[in-house]
Amino acid sequence: MIGTIKTRCLGKLVGLGGITGCLLFGLPQTTSAQTCLQEEYNKVQKQKLNCTANDVRIAAVTNIRDPLTGATLTSCIAGQTFNFLADFEIVTSSSQARENIGLYIATNSTTQALTGSCVDNIVQPKHPCPSNSSISCGSDNYHSTDPAPDNCGDTSSNDSSPTFGAGAEKVTLEIDNFLCEAPAGQNNAVLPNCTSWQIPGGTIQCVSPAPDFPYPLNGPGGTPTAIPGSPSKCNCSVIQLPISIQSPSINVAKGCNTATTNSPNPPDFTNLSMPNPSSCTLSPEGGQVTYTVDMVNDKSNFGSVVIDQICDSAYGTVFQAGSFTGQGCAAGSVTGGTILSTTCNSLSSIAFGASETCTFIVNQAEHTTVDNTATVSGHGSTAGKFGPTSSNQVEVVSNEAPTTGTIVKTFGGNTSGCATVRYNVQVKNTSAAGTDETLSLSALNDSAFGNITSLQGSVLGTTCGVAVGQPGLGSLSGVNASSTNGGILPASISPNNGAYSCQFDGNFCSALDSSGCFTHSNTVSATLTGDESEVVSLTPGTLNLKECLIGTPQ
Repeated sequence: MIGTIKTRCLGKLVGLGGITGCLLFGLPQTTSAQTCLQEEYNKVQKQKLNCTANDVRIAAVTNIRDPLTGATLTSCIAGQTFNFLADFEIVTSSSQARENIGLYIATNSTTQALTGSCVDNIVQPKHPCPSNSSISCGSDNYHSTDPAPDNCGDTSSNDSSPTFGAGAEKVTLEIDNFLCEAPAGQNNAVLPNCTSWQIPGGTIQCVSPAPDFPYPLNGPGGTPTAIPGSPSKCNCSVIQLPISIQSPSINVAKGCNTATTNSPNPPDFTNLSMPNPSSCTLSPEGGQVTYTVDMVNDKSNFGSVVIDQICDSAYGTVFQAGSFTGQGCAAGSVTGGTILSTTCNSLSSIAFGASETCTFIVNQAEHTTVDNTATVSGHGSTAGKFGPTSSNQVEVVSNEAPTTGTIVKTFGGNTSGCATVRYNVQVKNTSAAGTDETLSLSALNDSAFGNITSLQGSVLGTTCGVAVGQPGLGSLSGVNASSTNGGILPASISPNNGAYSCQFDGNFCSALDSSGCFTHSNTVSATLTGDESEVVSLTPGTLNLKECLIGTPQ
């Protein structure tokens, strides 16, 4: 007979987002694993289920908790199995009883409960839960309409649950060895499930022995009895669970110390994004730099992590565990850079909420600047990998020995200059008074700057072509386009002096004349069509500018 899967707790896991009790992760099963609905049905009927009926279904899964303590479960460790208790809301759409209800919960799938590994249950009488006798499992409205010894629970829309109300029934179940994983792109566990039932007149005797009421078989080594009465008498769904998947991850920070920059020593990592000091100087002749790497296990409720590799962008491999099988560290950017000593070879596992630091020492030559980061890779003590996780950047500067000298600089005059000009552009419908010629404006171009409706070339900012209410582009981002300054193209311009107005910033440069001035001329043109798609005659919009520079020594 396929029995209830039982496990025992071998240790205490803390810090899992509200979990304070003992979780059962990855423990051996004392009986063979149960199979899912299609495989159970195949033992009786060699037919493919279609599960098109909706008579009985699991509507919700609530009150998910640790079987041993009753504490609420909100997270689990990725890739590990765990046990949980939950209240299943069983809803029936028919007033006629549905009998020998089967409840199939997939334990290693995020998509379906027809095949694979499942925990198979029935609607049970109230009884002590397998892992905690002080908590009751089973139905809050148990009844069986079949004659004894049949004791597999039945349900109908006439039922009323003290917890869920009319038309429902609460069944508390213990689900063991449930794999902590999420569908692609999600971070929460889901519960694929199937319900099955038989209808009056078509039922088979279904007997499940007390006190645990395991999934029933028709005699020792026999066939399942809580199975669909026909291929359609089942319902399958996937229910979202409020259980987040926890994977290993850490924060990494890096600081520096030299003989010149030596306080605080070791560095202060209160602010992980900017340790103090993370910028150091050396005496003019160069010298030793001590880098400190801080690794903090505070990014998730995963548990302990183990460091496998520490790389430095300037000096290459700082530490690599002998068991590490990932990609090695890239060569450092400092040619011939050598790590003189390190304490990173003696790292231990880092518990959740704790941190570890290690140091490595290098020589830096004079008159150099070294910018570098540390990256750390590792794995969870129970499962999962992380990294490479990068630290903040550290800069160490060493200068040449100081020399003295004098340099004199005087103003000799201006030879060339540049100007950024904000142009106002207006396209007006000057059709004769009394006409109904509405014009369509589709493009604005400038002879010197090109397309003025986008940032390109020397066009640094514009409201031309920008939708009303949206910020202008580039240097005009502080100006919102409006009905008098911008608007999306194409735009309609009404007759009788209707207009479209906008602004753009253009930049131009030129050699200066003897007066320190330069000139610039440009013409704006528009693509306009009339209400019968005819090309519109335009008066060119040309502007000549003169800019002058005066240089004054300060």
